[in-house]
Amino acid sequence: MATLSWSMTVQVTDSAALSISRSPIEAEGIDRIDVTIAPGDTNKLVNIQSGAANSIHLLTISSSSYGPHLSFKANDGAADSATTVILDSPQIFSGGSVALFGLAPRQLKFSNSSTDKPANIQILVARDATP
Repeated sequence: MATLSWSMTVQVTDSAALSISRSPIEAEGIDRIDVTIAPGDTNKLVNIQSGAANSIHLLTISSSSYGPHLSFKANDGAADSATTVILDSPQIFSGGSVALFGLAPRQLKFSNSSTDKPANIQILVARDATP
């Protein structure tokens, strides 16, 4: 088991900073995945986990490149999520927010419509490995 905690601070100009955090939780598995999405790649499959959506404690997705050319959708092994997410900034899904995909994400499918911008994607998944 690994102990996981996280925090984030949002600073708005001429306003107080907003800090949020998650107290330590136990996760049975932590996976860090580094993958490159080449220009022109469509639906490049990245396996992230094999359990139910509620087994994911934290899913983060960051990239060396952001913009409307880069997107992803979740897949449960049989069907894609109804929504394609534009990767225009880092993405953080914690706790119940993974349910927003509308399915248990076992894979992510990345597309890069750029002709010259590869994207180095970093994915962190903290999850329970046993049902």
